[in-house]
Amino acid sequence: MAEEKKSGAGKVVLAVVILVIILAIGALTFVWIKYTPGSISRKKAIENYYKAISTEDSELYKDTCFTQKWQDNYSSANENSGIIATINDSFTYQSGASYGNVEITVMEKLDKEYAEKMTEEIKSFYGIDVKVSTISKVNFSVETSFEGHKDSSGTITRYCYKSEGKWYFLADPDVLIALDLEG
Repeated sequence: MAEEKKSGAGKVVLAVVILVIILAIGALTFVWIKYTPGSISRKKAIENYYKAISTEDSELYKDTCFTQKWQDNYSSANENSGIIATINDSFTYQSGASYGNVEITVMEKLDKEYAEKMTEEIKSFYGIDVKVSTISKVNFSVETSFEGHKDSSGTITRYCYKSEGKWYFLADPDVLIALDLEG
């Protein structure tokens, strides 16, 4: 009888320990998703990019397009300006349109050599060692609203990259040109 009580108590302790571990993993996952740059999917990266340019939200743009390491080292790598100044500069070309309703039609993972080349190009341009694990070509449409008129974009092709488990919208023009993705 005493042995049965010990066995039951042991099972309860084991269940509590497992529950605490699961809750800790869940909390860490939540913090990682919520408070680190990047998105958990390519679609979310694209949606966040268009939301950032629609609202001219430089913080969202920064977190959607640049890894934390890239953000932290951008200012020292670019003597002319910091990352926020560069992003705000790009907003001067924004026409006042807003974007929404992103519909993904095709997602295609590119060869590993593109990811390796992007890692090399970022290091060459900015002196930052950002490890890119994957680049994906994404075809999608987005709804554009401008001065009360709504229109669908038709098919747009852009690229997302994955680094440290998160997806980012590839918006850096120097890197895009160096990768020759449109060729």
